[in-house]
Amino acid sequence: MALLDKSLDQVATSVRGHTNAALSEALYSVQQSDIALTLVYYTADRKASVLSVSRLTVTPNPSNQELKKGIKGPITHVGVENYRMRTIDLSDGEYLVVAASLHDIDKRYRSDLLHLLYFILLCLVAAGIATWVLVRRDMKRIEVLIATAGDISTGDTDVHIAPAQGNSEIDQLAESLNKMVVSLRRTAEIEEQASRRMQDFLGDASHELRTPLTVVKGYVELLSGPAMTDPSTRARAFERVGSEIVRMEKLISDLLFLAEFGEVPSQEFSVIDVSEILRSHLADFSTLNQSRKIETDIEDHLTVQGSEAHMARLMTNIFANISRHTPSDAPVRVSLKRTKGGVDLLIEDGGPGLPVGAYSEGMQSFQRFDKSRSRENGGSGLGMSIIFAIAREHSGRVTLEPSNLGGLGVHVFFGNLSV
Repeated sequence: MALLDKSLDQVATSVRGHTNAALSEALYSVQQSDIALTLVYYTADRKASVLSVSRLTVTPNPSNQELKKGIKGPITHVGVENYRMRTIDLSDGEYLVVAASLHDIDKRYRSDLLHLLYFILLCLVAAGIATWVLVRRDMKRIEVLIATAGDISTGDTDVHIAPAQGNSEIDQLAESLNKMVVSLRRTAEIEEQASRRMQDFLGDASHELRTPLTVVKGYVELLSGPAMTDPSTRARAFERVGSEIVRMEKLISDLLFLAEFGEVPSQEFSVIDVSEILRSHLADFSTLNQSRKIETDIEDHLTVQGSEAHMARLMTNIFANISRHTPSDAPVRVSLKRTKGGVDLLIEDGGPGLPVGAYSEGMQSFQRFDKSRSRENGGSGLGMSIIFAIAREHSGRVTLEPSNLGGLGVHVFFGNLSV
């Protein structure tokens, strides 16, 4: 279209400045053009004379509005046959119209448009096939993820998602879902452990409270009846009831401590001097047990992040167990040292220790043994549970092992080492 307009403008330019020979100049320019042009002369009364015929099958018959508009530049006439025209004003109402058929251009345009449609359709088909090939792996991954999500929704956390092989959004989704499954599995395990601890706690509470309550109930019934009239017998009965009440208070205190344990958030921890706390409790223990031989190896100023009250409770329980369950002259050895990543506390005694099989059975065996021997000595039977709980609170662990002194060795590691 641009080339056609250029040819029309060249004819108009050749006439400009040759008013006297306008027809001959225009006719010559039309004949020299590479494009077939039609040249028509219009008189003042609109009579047309064809000076040069091209491929147009009709004589250009533009309206007056088109004649005037064509003076400014080429325009398109839409009619029986579309053509492009340019008007040359000859004055006195006379015009020259140079025109070119748009038949070939329109035909080429329709052909090109059809080819373009075919090409677009082919590209869409090719793009669809390529997309299917490229996303087939991701679609399979999506199907696996949907099935896995369905399993998770039913409460099944024992699922596994293959690790991601690429960087696509599907791979990122698979990785996120895998992390969610791991988190759910960990949460389920924590919940199961919490439920198990709660069941153990309820079992401990019901079992341990039943014994003193039974004793108190029996003596109350005897004291309220007519059978127990001897003053000395009644005094011993009251003393027995009092001791069971004291034991029950100690047991309730320990149960409440275990029930409320862990409610203090870790940000309330402070830097505590384990060396100072240990020395303080060791001094009290030495004062109350002067017949014991006590060896110490305590490094100064060993600090950890933790709760001073809970750390003191741990020391109290360990030394109370030694006082309660070992002979009054049994030796004791205490050491506190800094190790890689924490602080090691080892307290050994020369008492009877634990049965040989108890050391290999783990913490549950220690707790059961602690309960059984505490009933014989008036304890609550929860001292070992409290020791283990406080150690866990301070990112530590407790190991019970045979002592070189012949009794029990309580080995406590604290991992919350302060900077």
